[in-house]
Amino acid sequence: MLDATIKVLEGFIAALGRCVALFVLAIIAVMIFEMVSRGVFGHSAAWAGDVSAWLLVAFIFLGGPWALAKGNFVRVDALHEHFAPMAKAVIDTTVSTLLFAVFAAALIKLGGDFAIKSFVMGERSATGSWNGPVWLAKAMMPVGAGLLCLAWVLHLLRLWRDALGRGDIPDA
Repeated sequence: MLDATIKVLEGFIAALGRCVALFVLAIIAVMIFEMVSRGVFGHSAAWAGDVSAWLLVAFIFLGGPWALAKGNFVRVDALHEHFAPMAKAVIDTTVSTLLFAVFAAALIKLGGDFAIKSFVMGERSATGSWNGPVWLAKAMMPVGAGLLCLAWVLHLLRLWRDALGRGDIPDA
């Protein structure tokens, strides 16, 4: 059951991460379009700056869970790396989870309020005539934090699998 849960979470987070990685290509395409539009036609696309910035926001917040699941998040491992698997599992389940929960709760609560207020007031982009909905970019914060929580659960499941000596599924 533990291995099956890990495999499902790994698959979901990896698929999301691979899709979000393509946002880089979309950002590049938008910027090239803007450069050609401005340089060749002498007319700027009002939406290009906002869309590329919002894609970057989505890339960061939606790509974060994949980075966490792959072990690419910043961590001070001076002591932690030398601990036995059971000690790592206990420390991350208690201390690290408490610190992570405070961080994630702040992102979800404050980011959620930020996005909801933007949606309710009908906030639109102020950088041009295209009037893009700003709440979409602002919603990436609580959505990304929720997905980070899912990746944290995956991290803990892997730790406990290893601590219990059941490391038969490789990382995503």
